[in-house]
Amino acid sequence: MVQKAHNDMVALDHSRGPNFMDIAAQKIKYMGTSEDGGLKFERLIPVAGINTTDKQVADTQLAHLKKGIETNPVLAPMLMLKQAADGSRCEYAQEGWYDDDVCKAKGFFIVGDYADTVKEDYLPWVSSTIDLVNDIKAKHGDRVEVRIAGEPYFLAFMLYDLVQKWWLFVISFLIVVAMLWYLNKGWRGSVFPLIGVVATIIITLGLMGFTAYKLTTMMVLTPMLLLAIGTGHAVQVVRRYQSELHSDKRIKPFTAAERAIAATIIPATLAIVTDMVGFFTLSFVDISFYKAYAYFGMFGMMTILITTTTIAPILMAMFPGKDTERDASMSEASAFEKGMAKTLTGVINGKMKIIPIGMIVALVAWSAVQTKVLSPTAESAMPGVEVGINYSRAAFKYDSDANIDLRRLGEVMPGVISVNIPIKGLVEHFPMLPACSYDGSMAPDTKCWDEDEDAPQGAFNNAEVMAAIERTEDWMRAHPNIGFTGSYIQFLKIVNMLMMTPEGQEPNLKYFHVPNAEFISNNMDVYGDAEDPEWVPNANEVVTGFNGLLEANTNAGDLDSFVAKDWNEGVIMGFVNTMDPVKTHQTVKDIQKWFEDNKNEPGFDLVTWGFKSGDIITMPEAGTCSISSVNESNSPTKRQDCGNENGDWVAKVVQIEDSGTTTMAVGGFLGATEATHDVAEVEYIKSPLVTALAIFIVAALIFGSPLVAAILTSTLLVTLFGQYGLGAYYTSVENWSGNLHFATLVSLSIAMGLGVDYGIYMISRLKEEMTATGGQWVESLQNTLETTGAAVFASIVVLLASFIPLLMTQLANTWALAVFISEALIIDVVIALTIIPLLIYIFKPKYVFGKK
Repeated sequence: MVQKAHNDMVALDHSRGPNFMDIAAQKIKYMGTSEDGGLKFERLIPVAGINTTDKQVADTQLAHLKKGIETNPVLAPMLMLKQAADGSRCEYAQEGWYDDDVCKAKGFFIVGDYADTVKEDYLPWVSSTIDLVNDIKAKHGDRVEVRIAGEPYFLAFMLYDLVQKWWLFVISFLIVVAMLWYLNKGWRGSVFPLIGVVATIIITLGLMGFTAYKLTTMMVLTPMLLLAIGTGHAVQVVRRYQSELHSDKRIKPFTAAERAIAATIIPATLAIVTDMVGFFTLSFVDISFYKAYAYFGMFGMMTILITTTTIAPILMAMFPGKDTERDASMSEASAFEKGMAKTLTGVINGKMKIIPIGMIVALVAWSAVQTKVLSPTAESAMPGVEVGINYSRAAFKYDSDANIDLRRLGEVMPGVISVNIPIKGLVEHFPMLPACSYDGSMAPDTKCWDEDEDAPQGAFNNAEVMAAIERTEDWMRAHPNIGFTGSYIQFLKIVNMLMMTPEGQEPNLKYFHVPNAEFISNNMDVYGDAEDPEWVPNANEVVTGFNGLLEANTNAGDLDSFVAKDWNEGVIMGFVNTMDPVKTHQTVKDIQKWFEDNKNEPGFDLVTWGFKSGDIITMPEAGTCSISSVNESNSPTKRQDCGNENGDWVAKVVQIEDSGTTTMAVGGFLGATEATHDVAEVEYIKSPLVTALAIFIVAALIFGSPLVAAILTSTLLVTLFGQYGLGAYYTSVENWSGNLHFATLVSLSIAMGLGVDYGIYMISRLKEEMTATGGQWVESLQNTLETTGAAVFASIVVLLASFIPLLMTQLANTWALAVFISEALIIDVVIALTIIPLLIYIFKPKYVFGKK
């Protein structure tokens, strides 16, 4: 079963089969000593699989597998699950490890490797993976438990589950249709506005398709954003059309449409331009998703001007209905809207204004407590806000199947997300000279390496470097958040153990160490020469000899995942046992501190550790870009990772952007998690504030009033701070679906966009009403609240209702989007209908009140 699963997983597109690690993988072998004292490497499982017809042969093969995996201190913890009677995981070599009655083998793990090209093919790939798992379950039933996790599967499954939940978005859209039908008093007030909104969404998605940009689980926010903002504009223009049409029985529908467009186009343009500027600032954030979100968001906003603000009234004029001259109810504010306008007018102009003011003060105070903004630290201005991401919780809710699988794997595996630390010899210590040539082809005085006269090249032939890697792995394994590590030195340590254990004895873990000078001097009983007591082996020569044994007794490519062919580069691969963003961030900091503290220690100072700004990375593993290997395979993996230079396939070279920093970075899923944390830590305050500044400047220029711009911007900052408070609250309860990680940060832009739109419409209508009433504030305010205010309230009710299905899904990213925007909408409605009019009345900007 395990072998078939291995073969099926390797057969999936984008697989890097040679890098797979499991009991059926070619590179995973039984390591022992032969009768003549040499090394013996044998596959754990025959190529043809365990014999199913001859029990005696099968028993022999299974016994070989059992011994090969149980006695291997490297493979056993990583590839096999042993459990005690109480269900707890048995650790390698603990008491009872070799006793099946105490620690029984319960499972095996397949650690796969897939190329980055899988991101371009997520849906077909993850569908094939799910089919593979379902086939195993169907064939073996309750006898087996199959769990699957990992970066490509998890990110692909997000998209897969999103597609499977298409009906939730349909329900949300139908709710918008129904609410608009009711609030705009007929099907025309529902269908025609949404034609414009849908047109905007389709045009934007069309641009994505034209530019070959796929709608990922993150970019699904773009159509949601356009639906939210587009609906707000549509409600405003439709309400204005109805008002114009029925306020004068002699007016014709097209004239009403013309007046509605003329009255709303200016505030709509102001609002949309301001939104576009806000999105433009997002394009400077160093996350590709943000950039794409900003570009497509700007394009979508621009199309709203053409579609939503013009198509809806024109269509309503083309199909006006039969009773346009008599149906005054189409323009009459409802009893609720009239009552709301009258009540809010009294609140704003009376003593009850303390209520909305108190609500805002309470929101700010609550957010201040949650974010701990009054107790900043050197690391964060808001210590209560965690900006790191738990990918599993950011994608799926806690009780989803995907998270259940991940937690279960975390219980039985030593870790569920990867961390890679590249190692490369420093040029000054390991110059890696070209091989000497004595045929006259080499220029005189050229420095070269003579394999017969010179010591072997490469950092991995140096015993102190090997000991430094060993110390690092020992430290990492002792770290509470790191479950397991693996590197080339584990093979070296096994060879040392096998070769140094006295003849006739079982391999002794005492010798499971790197044979550096210190270890050799402490164990001269096995390393020394009885006939020459003074002789001490050279540690580098011992390491080089063991390297040669491994190279001679393994197949080509078996060691490539851990060490380069030139012995100067390698990698430590680890598994982190948590996705908690606080713990993963601390783990990275601990790793960085470890190397900083030991940078001058023996061995550590001879190589570079991890990635650094400006590094040049060669992709992929050596050997996979030869002409034969590429041409013999139709795999897009090899063609994607290799470049064709004048007909020769060569490994691509990628340079890490030079940011001017010297901090060491790690690779793997932990590295990707930390990278998003670093960006979010910088941008979660800076980006919204830059957006707010841009909105202030644009609003000041458009309105010709810095005071109006300041009122708009200040109210946006209240909404923004409320979003910070909500993110901090979810941080405090460790609900990692709702903290302000990089995927939820974009909801801040939607919230700010909606808030500024409502504010602009309210201020523009107040100016219009003040002109119409000759400066009568109370009358102007009530008229504004009955018309534009009612439209703002209606659009917010529509959007809140449309988010209900999204709150009920297992998808955490849509849930978080709905929660954050719902909070923003509630704040925005209070601000737009009370605080903005109140600030306008208090400060009396000339834009609204004129020069008097």
